[in-house]
Amino acid sequence: MGFFETIRYTLIKKDKNIEIRQYDVFLLASTKTLSNKQFDSGFMNVFNYISGDNHTSEKISMTTPVVSYEEDDQLVTGFYVPSKYDKTNVPKPTSEHVFIQENEASIYAVIRFSGGWREKNFKVAEERLMDYLNQNHYEILSNRIIFRYQPPFIPGFLRRNEIAFKIKYT
Repeated sequence: MGFFETIRYTLIKKDKNIEIRQYDVFLLASTKTLSNKQFDSGFMNVFNYISGDNHTSEKISMTTPVVSYEEDDQLVTGFYVPSKYDKTNVPKPTSEHVFIQENEASIYAVIRFSGGWREKNFKVAEERLMDYLNQNHYEILSNRIIFRYQPPFIPGFLRRNEIAFKIKYT
């Protein structure tokens, strides 16, 4: 989506719809909630943050993707914070449910797919990516991460979705 800043990365390798990417340090404005089958809970917590529910009452530009992953039986949902911010100048959340997390520079294996936000779709893509990683002897360093690039009102066949794992790449 050309209207929104997207998390930057450098493509290291591409094999059909699977990519090995280098991401630099980036920030996520995140929240933890109970998980649901579409892995989309918590969205409004971080949406309120970028809409001005922060210590400077600053509206922060919408970005892509929305990032989700499970951690300690909870769903972490995060918005990529625009690149003009770093950990020293990012507006601090006023809500106790939102936190800023800095993600270190890392290598990720990513598979792109379209479709609705259903566990079945996520699982099929995850299995394909896991097969690729196992066949190519990559070490997985994270839980499954879901990247979503379009809002829920976009028909599933037009949505860009991705499953990612942080990996060891040598």
